Amino acid sequence: MLRNSTWRLDETNLANFGSDLEKQHRKEEGALETAWNYEGSPIGHEPGIWIWRVQNFTLLPVPTKQMGQFYQGDSYVILKTTTKSGSDALVHNIHFWLGKETTQDEAGTAAYKTVELDDFLDSLATQHREVQKHESRQFKSYFKTLTYLQGGFASGFNHVEEEELHTRLLRVHRPDSLEGTRTHNAVVISEVPLKASSLNAHAVFVLDTGDVVYSWQGTQSRGIEKAKAAEFIAQLISERNGKGETVVIEQNSGGQKAFWDALGSAEEEEEQVGQEQDEQDHDIKDEGREHRLLRLHSGMFGRLKLDLVAQGKISKDMFDSKDVFLLDVSHEVFIWVGRDASRKERRYGLQYAQDYLKESGLSPFTPICQLLEGAEDELFEAQLEGWQGW
Repeated sequence: MLRNSTWRLDETNLANFGSDLEKQHRKEEGALETAWNYEGSPIGHEPGIWIWRVQNFTLLPVPTKQMGQFYQGDSYVILKTTTKSGSDALVHNIHFWLGKETTQDEAGTAAYKTVELDDFLDSLATQHREVQKHESRQFKSYFKTLTYLQGGFASGFNHVEEEELHTRLLRVHRPDSLEGTRTHNAVVISEVPLKASSLNAHAVFVLDTGDVVYSWQGTQSRGIEKAKAAEFIAQLISERNGKGETVVIEQNSGGQKAFWDALGSAEEEEEQVGQEQDEQDHDIKDEGREHRLLRLHSGMFGRLKLDLVAQGKISKDMFDSKDVFLLDVSHEVFIWVGRDASRKERRYGLQYAQDYLKESGLSPFTPICQLLEGAEDELFEAQLEGWQGW
C-alpha cells in the first residue's frame, strides 16, 4: 500500500477495458470529450504535449506554464505526440500519472480516459502507467524539471495564482542517470513540509518566500544538485518578471536568521537537520537481472496463460502476431499486442502485467507500457536483438 494514500496500486482495475460494447461507448464518449480540444484546437494532429488534471471524473487542461508540476494528491493524463524518426508519421504516447495520495476514483478516471483518448486517436497510441517518484525514463524526458507539490483537488488544494504565492520548501533530488541509456532524466523537485526537520544534509533545498528565494545546501549535497537548484530558482524569478532575490546558504554557516524565520523555526534547530537519506525518494534501479519474455495466450478451456518464452537476449522472431507478449526489462514492463491477438488477450494484457509484478515480487511501482504491433517506439526496439527491419 502506498504510504498516506487512499488507494491500492495493486488493486487498480486494468481489466475492464476491451469489450466491443464498451469500446463503442468510449468512442462515442470520446467524440464528446471537450478536453480533446485543447485551448480551442484539436489535439494530436501535430507534435506537442498536452496535460490534463483529473477533477470529479472530468479532465481539466493544465496551462503551459505549469507543465511539469504535479500535485501528489491528484491523477493526470498526458499526451506526447512526436514524429517518427525518418518519416512524417505521428507517434502518440499517452501516460496516466498517479500521485501517491490520489483517490481511487481519480486513478480509475485517469486510466479510463487514457483508453478513451487512445480510441479518439484511432487506437494508434502507446499507453503508459506512471506512479509518482517511479516514472519511466521516457516520461521524465518530457520535462526539464519535474515538480511534486503537496495537496490536490480532494484535499481542497488547487493551483495558486502568481499573486497568491505562499512560502514553500522544496527539495532538489539527484537526477539519477542510468548508464547505457540515452534518455534524459528530469531534475525532480518535491515540496516537503515547511519545517526544519524536513532539511537533509544529503540534499539541496529551495525555500521560496516570493520576495526572497533561498538555496540551502546540505554538507553532503552534490555539485549537480546545487547547479540544478540555481537553474530552478533562476526559472522561478524569470517567470516573475525578474522580481525576487536569491540567497545561497551553506549548512552550518550560521547567521541566517531571516531564513529560519521564514521557515518558521529557530536558528538553533539547524543542529537537528537530518543526516539520513530518504529512501522513499529513490527511483527503481535496474538490478541487472536478465530480460524475460512471456506469452499471454488462451490455454485449455479458453483460460489465459502466461508462459515464459525466453530469458536473457530477446529477439524479434520470438514474437507472434497471434498473441500478446510481456517483456520485462527490469526498469519497465512492456505489453506488446499482436495485430491478430484475440479480444480477450488484448483486454487483459495490462491486468496480467500488474499481476506479474505482484507474483514475481517486483516493485508494484514499476512502469507499465502497452503498445501495438506496428507502432513500436525506439525505446522498445532498443531492448531487442535485431529488431530493425521488422
